[in-house]
Amino acid sequence: MKFSKGLGAVLVTAALFVAGCSSTSSSSESEAPAAAAACEAPILIGAAMAQTGFMSPFDAPALTTAQIAVDKINAEGGVNGCQLSLEAVDTETNPDKGQQIATDFIAKGAKLLLVTCDADINAKSAQVANTAGVLVIAPCVGSTAMGPDNGLPLGFSLGSAVPGEAAIMAEYAFENLGKTATLFKDMSIAYTTSQCDAFEARFKELGGTVKSVQQFSQTQAGKLDKPVTAQVANAKKDGAAVIALCSYPGGGAEAQAAIRGAGLNTPIISGFGMDGAFWRAADSTLNDFYVVTYASVWGDDPNPKVTDLLAAFQTKTGGPAGTSGLITGASSVEAFALAATRAASFDGAALAGEMEKFVNEDLTAGPTSFDSTLHVNVSRPMAVLKITDGKNAFVEYRAAVKPTFPTK
Repeated sequence: MKFSKGLGAVLVTAALFVAGCSSTSSSSESEAPAAAAACEAPILIGAAMAQTGFMSPFDAPALTTAQIAVDKINAEGGVNGCQLSLEAVDTETNPDKGQQIATDFIAKGAKLLLVTCDADINAKSAQVANTAGVLVIAPCVGSTAMGPDNGLPLGFSLGSAVPGEAAIMAEYAFENLGKTATLFKDMSIAYTTSQCDAFEARFKELGGTVKSVQQFSQTQAGKLDKPVTAQVANAKKDGAAVIALCSYPGGGAEAQAAIRGAGLNTPIISGFGMDGAFWRAADSTLNDFYVVTYASVWGDDPNPKVTDLLAAFQTKTGGPAGTSGLITGASSVEAFALAATRAASFDGAALAGEMEKFVNEDLTAGPTSFDSTLHVNVSRPMAVLKITDGKNAFVEYRAAVKPTFPTK
C-alpha cells in the first residue's frame, strides 16, 4: 500500500463543516413483511471518516451532506419502510483508528459503512466491512481501488475516478490551453501519481508533447519535503503551454506558489485534489488556474440538484461549502437507498448486485453507472472551473471522450 501524506494542519479547521453528521431516528412502521424484522430499529449507517486531520476538508463536508440525504429520505418515509440512522466517529485520518471504528460499527449491525475519501487511508476500514459482508462506500475516492480488483467486491466509490478526471484535464488542456505540457507530479499518494500518468498518456494520445515530468513529495504534516526550486527552473526551460499539477494542499499549494513566485505565468490545470479556495487563503492574484472537479460551489453551477444541496449545506452548517466533493456524500446515501429499494434487502451482496446494475442513475453527483468490474465512475461529466484574479468561476461540464487507465 502506498503511503498518504498530509494536507496540512491549516486544513483541520475545515472539520467544522461536519456539524450535525450524527443522528438517531425512530423507525417507521413497516409496510412490507420482509422489512419488519429490520425495522425493529433504524437501519444503521456507520461513518469511519475524518473529522480532523488532513483528510477532513474532503471527508467532513461529505459527511454533512450524507446526513442531509438521510434526513430527506427519512422525511419521505425511509427505505423499505425503515428509517435510517447515521452515526459518525472521527478517524482523525488515522488508518488504524479507522479500522477499529469500522469493527465497532460492524459489531453494532451497520448495513452500510462510509469510509474516508482516500483509498490508501481507508484500506483497513474498507476491508473490515467487506469481510463482514457489509456494503462499503467511499464518497469521493478518486482511484479505481474501491472494487473487485482491489479485493473489495462490496466496495464502491461515488467519486469520479482518475481515468475520467485526468482524461478531462488532458482533453481540455489540449483543446484550449496548448499542445505542450510540463507535469508536476506529487509522488506522495497513488491518486496523484496515477493522475499524472493518465494525463500524460491521454495528452500524448491526442498529439500533445510532454516536455518533462517534475517530481516532488510532501511530508506527513502537509508541506513540501524540500523546495521545488529546481523543478520550477526546469519548467521555465521547458516553455510549455500548460502545466498539469497533480497534487493536493498543502504541498500542492506550495508548489503552485513557487511556480507563480518565479514569474512563471503558464496556465495550470489540476484536479479535485486542488479544489476549493481554503488552500490559497486571501490570495487575490492567482490567474489562469483551472480545476476539474465535481461541481462549482461558487453560486454559478447550472445543476439545480447541486445548488439545492449547497443551500441545504449552508443552512445546516451556517457556512458555505469549501469543496465540491461534498455532493458525493449525499449521493452515497442516495445510492444505498436506491439499491436497497430495488433489492428489497439490506444484505451487502444483494446491495452490491443492484449497484452493479446502475446505468446513468440520476443522483446529485450526476449520472452514475457501475458494473461487475468497475465500482467507480469514469464517464460522468465533471465541472471545469477557472480562477481569475483569485475568484473561481464555472466554465463547463464535460465528460471524458476517452477515459484513460494508466499502465505505469
